Amino acid sequence: MAADRLSLTTGIVRVWHASAVGLWTSDADRARALTWLSPAERTRFDRYRRDLDRDMFLLGRVMARALVGRALGVEPTAWTWAESSRGRPEVADDIGTPPLSFNLAHSGGLVVCAIARGHDVGVDVEDRRRASIGRDLAARACTPDELAVIDAAGEDGWRDCFLRHWTLKEAYLKGRGLGIARHLTDAAFTFDPDDSPRLVLRRALAGDDARWAFALHDVAPAHYLAVAAAHGARARPAFDIQPLPPEVVP
Repeated sequence: MAADRLSLTTGIVRVWHASAVGLWTSDADRARALTWLSPAERTRFDRYRRDLDRDMFLLGRVMARALVGRALGVEPTAWTWAESSRGRPEVADDIGTPPLSFNLAHSGGLVVCAIARGHDVGVDVEDRRRASIGRDLAARACTPDELAVIDAAGEDGWRDCFLRHWTLKEAYLKGRGLGIARHLTDAAFTFDPDDSPRLVLRRALAGDDARWAFALHDVAPAHYLAVAAAHGARARPAFDIQPLPPEVVP
């Protein structure tokens, strides 16, 4: 029997996060989770060189399989995982109305899954402790106005400020199913006085529907989590962000 049905209604985007660090304490526990992977997914799992990278990939797969399965009312392995031409995950056999959308991200041990009905969704998470951020990356990814804000944060704050912009950009572009590198400077963000993100589309994306809602969330100890959801003429959706219940993981 499938687990308890997960209720999804238009107007709410549900997001779960979990740490892959020390999640599987034995080879038997990990082997049980691996049975949920397809042969192609198992090949991808085996290609990762670092244990943490393998476990983040595995956790993302089982999270999505379990949560989407609950939303569809089927077993985790009973629905067909598909991908768009640019790698956006999709449910191939969803006959529900409105359609279900889901997205995944992982960084620095943390894995995130977002699910919604009636809203295209994208999600990203970034480890604020990552050491590989340079000014050249910010210059390639951000608009002049964004760079001015980032520079104003000073030497101690510019990396954090940049990651706020970067995480939002990735979440939006993943929700659209667009190439990340190609459109990073075509999707810009400003922040309202209450710190709410606001999307500004430019150049190749100018004129596209900008009616997207965003949430930028701190996850302890050191991650930024961003969620993007299209709403068109509908009201702005609410975001429900919470830790993944332990019983979801096999």
